[in-house]
Amino acid sequence: MAIKQSASSKDSSPFARRSFIKDGGLIIAGGAIAGGISSQTSAHADDHLEADAKPIRIGFLGCGRRAKELANSALGLSGFNLQVAVLADRFGSQTQSMYRMLKGRHAALIADDCIRANGQDCQRQLLAADVDVVYLATPPVGRADAIAKLVDAGKHLFIEKPLSGDLADIVALNPVAQQARQRSLTVHVGFQRRYDRRFIQSIEQLRQGLIGDPVFAKAYCNGGPLRKRSPQSGDAIEDYRVKNWNHFLAEGGDFLVEQHVAGLDLIHHALGKMPLAAQGQGGWSEVRAAMEGPQTEVFDHQTVEYDFGDVTLLSQCRRVARGWNALGESIHGTKGTLDLSNGQAFDREGNLIWKTDCPANPKACTDSQQRAFFTSIRDGLAENQIESAAQSTLIAILGQQATLTKRRVRLDKMLSQAITELAQA
Repeated sequence: MAIKQSASSKDSSPFARRSFIKDGGLIIAGGAIAGGISSQTSAHADDHLEADAKPIRIGFLGCGRRAKELANSALGLSGFNLQVAVLADRFGSQTQSMYRMLKGRHAALIADDCIRANGQDCQRQLLAADVDVVYLATPPVGRADAIAKLVDAGKHLFIEKPLSGDLADIVALNPVAQQARQRSLTVHVGFQRRYDRRFIQSIEQLRQGLIGDPVFAKAYCNGGPLRKRSPQSGDAIEDYRVKNWNHFLAEGGDFLVEQHVAGLDLIHHALGKMPLAAQGQGGWSEVRAAMEGPQTEVFDHQTVEYDFGDVTLLSQCRRVARGWNALGESIHGTKGTLDLSNGQAFDREGNLIWKTDCPANPKACTDSQQRAFFTSIRDGLAENQIESAAQSTLIAILGQQATLTKRRVRLDKMLSQAITELAQA
């Protein structure tokens, strides 16, 4: 089934009709999705392991909760000779906590000369170390700069989503993506739900025309509040903001950009194209005693309507207490509805017409991506996901800009302004 690519008349533009924007050597992918995956890619790879194979030495930049989850998944894989060589984090307590966890669960996979770096200088120490692969699991602030330096240093990368919370950073990463490709580096981004077998099978059904032509989509990321840590004695303001990065725009973007981007990524892959424009609204559900204003305090709820031309996407993102919790994505077509999250399809009358045979297993898709990541490195088959991840991050930032400005924002104009500002910088 061919998904229609028509554009609405009010937003028709060269960007809407072409696959790329080109300006000063920068390329922003805006049509067909680059760096996508297939069902073969996500399936279990060959488990062969040569006895005399040199270990793949791994470094972690950022040693918080997500880094620990990724480390547990990667180090639990069979068929790879992995070794943790560097742990680096701005905060020494994080580095030590991860080291203790690894010693307890994967002691044999920690290098005898494992470096434990912390403080403002920890990134430089990691860059100078003997590592092949770096996991980048820091807050979004400064992430794009770290990506550029690590690619320049010739490191394979696993980057936690999103690529950045800043539009200018996303635009500036385009030449970095090209450099990574030229150097045959594997760069994966933490959109592990792409590797969920239920999602992959759902997309196969969509392509085969099970629900007809897509006309509407929904993506919900509604949950409870995230705790803000109390300031510790002696904490500098900058350290406090980094520790609470998901509560501040400059440090983390916002919940839509940092969290809901994962659901928007699935819709992006399902539709196979970028939106033309977005409009929406957001705010706070309660009065905050220490609220610093929308430039520093993120909205706790946002609703965005995305215009994909022939498809409208309704997006909801909320992090408040005592609300309706919902997490999931669906595509509505001329013949029925496809539930991407649960792997089910229904006809127009609500009757079940298809269901995946894959059980729900959130950890499985993380493991599948880690296997694909290291298979690519081990076998010398570079996979570069920077462009596809940049597209999904741009969708989230487009929604954010629509809610912050309270205006309809066109993607081509938003990008053109960012490219102009970058050229003038």
